[in-house]
Amino acid sequence: MKKKFLIILLLLLGFMMFGKLGSVSEVSAATANRTLTSQFNHILADVNEVIDTREIKVKGAFGEIFLNQATLASTNPSVTITSNSISVSEKGVFPIGFSYQSNNMTLYLISKLEAETEYVIYQQNFAGVPNGAIPNSLNLFNNLGAAGGSAAIDNERLLLSPYTIVLFPTYLSGFSNYIIETDMRMTSASNSSRWTSVMFRYTTENYFQMAIRQDATQANGVEFAKRVGGNWNVPRTAAYTEQLNPGTFYNLKVDVYNTTVKEYINNTEIMTYDNAFEFTHGRIGVQADNVNVYYDNIKITLPVDYIEEEKYQFASVVDVYQPTTGIVAPATTLVWFEELSQLEDFSGTIRPATAVFRINNDLNVVNKAGTVLLSLEEALIAVDGKVIPAFYTNDANLAATLATELKDLRIYDLFLISDNSEAILAARAIHAVIRGVMHYEMADVTSLSNEDLMNIRRQTNSAQAVASIIPTHLLNQEQVLYMQQRAMTVWVSAGNDDVSQYRAILSGANGILSDNYQGIFAKYALFTETTHVRRPLMIAHRGLYAGGLSSAPENTIEAALEAYARGADILELDVHLTLDLEVVIMHDTTTARTAPAHDPLTIVNSLLSDLKALNLADPIGGRTDLKMPTLREYFEEFKGKDVVIFVEIKPTMPLLVQFVADLIEEMDMYDQTAIIAFSSQNILTMNDEYPEISNGLLTGAVLNAQNVNTSLTNTFSSVVTINSTLNPSYGALTLNFIKAITHRGVTVWPWTLNEYPIMTQYYNYGISGMTTDHIGYFENTFNRLTLDNYKLSALVEDATSLKVTAQIETPNGTTYPYMPVYTVISDGGTGITLDATGKVLTATNPGSYFAYSTFTSTLPDGTSFTIASDLLEITLTTPVVEPEEPEVPGETTNNTAIIVIAAVGGSAALGAAGFFGYRFFKLRKVIKG
Repeated sequence: MKKKFLIILLLLLGFMMFGKLGSVSEVSAATANRTLTSQFNHILADVNEVIDTREIKVKGAFGEIFLNQATLASTNPSVTITSNSISVSEKGVFPIGFSYQSNNMTLYLISKLEAETEYVIYQQNFAGVPNGAIPNSLNLFNNLGAAGGSAAIDNERLLLSPYTIVLFPTYLSGFSNYIIETDMRMTSASNSSRWTSVMFRYTTENYFQMAIRQDATQANGVEFAKRVGGNWNVPRTAAYTEQLNPGTFYNLKVDVYNTTVKEYINNTEIMTYDNAFEFTHGRIGVQADNVNVYYDNIKITLPVDYIEEEKYQFASVVDVYQPTTGIVAPATTLVWFEELSQLEDFSGTIRPATAVFRINNDLNVVNKAGTVLLSLEEALIAVDGKVIPAFYTNDANLAATLATELKDLRIYDLFLISDNSEAILAARAIHAVIRGVMHYEMADVTSLSNEDLMNIRRQTNSAQAVASIIPTHLLNQEQVLYMQQRAMTVWVSAGNDDVSQYRAILSGANGILSDNYQGIFAKYALFTETTHVRRPLMIAHRGLYAGGLSSAPENTIEAALEAYARGADILELDVHLTLDLEVVIMHDTTTARTAPAHDPLTIVNSLLSDLKALNLADPIGGRTDLKMPTLREYFEEFKGKDVVIFVEIKPTMPLLVQFVADLIEEMDMYDQTAIIAFSSQNILTMNDEYPEISNGLLTGAVLNAQNVNTSLTNTFSSVVTINSTLNPSYGALTLNFIKAITHRGVTVWPWTLNEYPIMTQYYNYGISGMTTDHIGYFENTFNRLTLDNYKLSALVEDATSLKVTAQIETPNGTTYPYMPVYTVISDGGTGITLDATGKVLTATNPGSYFAYSTFTSTLPDGTSFTIASDLLEITLTTPVVEPEEPEVPGETTNNTAIIVIAAVGGSAALGAAGFFGYRFFKLRKVIKG
């Protein structure tokens, strides 16, 4: 191991001395040429510039050589080749034959005039190309990238028939940054939602595209879309000013630079997207959905300042070590980086999930004392692909500088931890895939109320952070669940001792920051299979508890009350805005399905009074007086009850978002509400209107069941960037992905699970919550284990009077006394033993005794699982002997009594004043962070 560590240090020293592998410091024509390969096969030059082939490396099956060692040839008289150089006398793209040993390939010499600021890397207007087959330099596929498709040259234009892809020359895949321009005319479409697109960074079923629908005025008339593993992910949409006219050519432009994509129509910018990081290279082409479309005047340019430098290629996703444990979704582990010897741990098989690096103003990694340990890039290389890097700073300017560098280095799987919300916001404004984490020191705080927890929620969400780090001694299992029920990710900072670490584990926190991750892993290994330290929360979909057999129809207060009685932790509902600006609860846009006895009304075009005149169909209960509720009425009914409401905003409508936010604040329902939406734009709008609230993105497109890394990168770009939880359709949600995303601070809330075997399966997967029409399926399952008192104290001599009582409970409130066997963490030298009923049998010394209990239960189908209690603490003390005060001559007993009474009264008054003063001080501390 020491030898391995020495090798790591020598490698890092090499990086310090020589910088990035193969890096290029300038991007002039003479120096911008990266190592050539079969993919990166272009050479950039100015006209008449002599390129020294002795300085250009080539890699292939033959190994690595310099270009002058190969045989180069060109049939173009403008190209001059000597034994050690190559040049060209005019601008353009010139194929160069390459031969070395038995290896042959084509290189491309691309030139511009010295005064020009961009290279034209491809240009085609099809002038002189006869009607019929497309040129051999283009490749034809069907819309899945397989053989097929139909395209032709028609009157010197490229014509694509439906379900066709045409790719431009292969050498373009060697470029990452460029500007694509083309003219497009859609002559016909099967319907107004069909589209055509300009594709880039393309490989089969994996690419980006600018898509334009025939009715481009739709909210998603123009898209930036990602095709990842054969699935669509559309993170950004916009509307154009008109539908596409079949007789009109529209100029399209796609500006691609690193992770930023800008889309234009007729020189008007339609949108900018900043997180196109899944693919860095690939082919360029055009595509027709079920449309017929012409393309012409294709031009692809490379601005000089877009030339890509050769950089160290970091893993886009970290392969996090999964510790051995029976705990379902155990807390992820984080450690502070304080000394170089820790690099050996980070490269080992058993390693923490995340390393937290402190950064100074020079972007060097330092320890707590400020001693420089590594450069930023050295640290990133040392943990690359093994441990998630996290960076700690409270300086907003430094956070912005750091984010710029991390984005340039293409680091996408990372955290920024700070006590200062402005630092996280500054970093995310530049590099939106950074997962912010609010760190709460709370050195002077001794307890936290629910109000304090909600202040933490407000500050964390306002900082666009995915998680909060809170000292573990300030939280218990009930408080952690309280925050998690409100869509918060809770991490705790723990000490290195057994008690602190067990307290952190048993709290059910999602993450643990501790220097002793080995101790945490050792404790994890002691828990039996399918042990729950936190239970999956039950979400009543549209307020239902038994699907279509519920006692009242969906999205009614009557159904929701019954779901609540049967154990719903969260009630989910859907909202729309009426014509007179009332927020009403209804899933559909019209009343046709839910009130079939009446003429259908479209909610957005109807007055509340008209909607209230309708009677909702109630096929099970048979009532004829059920009305569509307003969100205000719903809030009034459930305010103060132990339940949270997930408000799904159905249409993409900023005004509805604003009214929902206003109503939450007006009715003081912040502590009982979270927002969910299919529209990422609704979440972005809510972030602006009401940044303190928790949001969840409903999606069926982010996950890929066959590839965890694809699911992770999609989550980074689609979920992390808008600061939301992940609320996916469960079909592609795998156990391995849930394990992986746990380490990223993003919680998972799948929908809609209605088949009992599937519900049982996901119950033990570690999801945060389960959206279902059938929460009643679990209502008689004993899935709660609680103690009457988690902290007991007595004098040693009175210890046998203490008794620990426990009970198990079902979601519907059925309780049963339970006499568990306790697992002792530490008896603190007290000599405490408990009998089978929980009564203290023996105790010999003062100290603190710590233990926990478990209960093995079964789900309705007989599947067993174990639940763990929170930490039990019994403190024993010895009597404090007060020294006797000498009697003062002349004082009477009555005077003494008066003094004692006055002292006691004064103490009580002072205590009350001190308490309220302390609460105010503590609240300020929480708010300020």
